[in-house]
Amino acid sequence: MVAHTYRVAVFIDWQNVYKGAREAFGMLGQSSEQGNFSPYQLARRLAAGNDRGADGELVLVEIHRGLPSSSRDPVGFGANRRQSAAWMRENPELVIPRLRPLRYPEDDSEEPEEKGIDVQLALSAVEAALLNKCEVAVIFSHDTDLRPAVEMISRITRPSHVETAAWISPNFKKRLRTRPPVYHHALPESVFRSVATPVNYAYLGDNPN
Repeated sequence: MVAHTYRVAVFIDWQNVYKGAREAFGMLGQSSEQGNFSPYQLARRLAAGNDRGADGELVLVEIHRGLPSSSRDPVGFGANRRQSAAWMRENPELVIPRLRPLRYPEDDSEEPEEKGIDVQLALSAVEAALLNKCEVAVIFSHDTDLRPAVEMISRITRPSHVETAAWISPNFKKRLRTRPPVYHHALPESVFRSVATPVNYAYLGDNPN
């Protein structure tokens, strides 16, 4: 009997997942590089999860995040671009950073905000599922605003075509809980440590590429 190969696409809500790792695994208050990880290596684990093993073929890794302004925050802009380039170097055919400009308030004392990242990620995941770009779409986020996207894919295709992922620790149990439920990847600290990349991309030189 020929084994069935499952084409798996992973969609990562970067800032939400990065902050979630820092909260879940006791890194709040530590330097900013603590919480960074390799999206590609993590996605490979998710592709093999749910008992797929070698039958899980990773076909796409999208990382959705905000992009600082090059004029208002050149250090943040450069760090963001260098980190995105590092992600892509691991597998440029599969890893795609989806960067959306941050929204800056008129009052410079206020922090810029990510706007539309969850909608952008949701549309990408739904498109991949409906256009048969993958057989399983894994949405990695703790943001409940993404629950409707998971439920839509489950309803229009079938529940086995979408999965969720989240970090988990004794003090951190945030996750997407859908109706009906879909398969969930609960990722402990041991998984995070195996894919962690504690690099400060703000201090790797002046070339953002």
